[in-house]
Amino acid sequence: MKTSRITATLPAQDVSRAKAFYSQKVGLQAVESKFLEARDGRVGLLVGDGVNQLFVYPARVKSPGEFTQAVIQVTDVRVAVEEMRGRGVEFEEYDTPETRTENGIARTPDGGEGAWFKDSEGNLVGVVRAPALYGETGRLDT
Repeated sequence: MKTSRITATLPAQDVSRAKAFYSQKVGLQAVESKFLEARDGRVGLLVGDGVNQLFVYPARVKSPGEFTQAVIQVTDVRVAVEEMRGRGVEFEEYDTPETRTENGIARTPDGGEGAWFKDSEGNLVGVVRAPALYGETGRLDT
């Protein structure tokens, strides 16, 4: 199988609320997309820079947010977390056999760092260090 891109999709009961959250708090571009239009006419969002993006689709049910549903890769997790905290994003704290956070940030198995937040719709989103081989800046401001 040859792929050109893989992305994540997240449900949103209130697409306008999700748009405000991702643009104002996370710091990513969020634009409406007819590509993600529901049968009832509600329109979803493309969140990201066009190359790296999440699909946020209109949904009637809320995500349980019990597991990571999407991951945002950045060059510096601590800087990204502080930027988002400054805009009002609240990061999850964990103390489990698998994951332990301090001030919202955990060590990942590869020696990097990761952090998790719930978006306005209850979806659990991770923030991790981008692998160096991608050569992406990972900055949150688009």
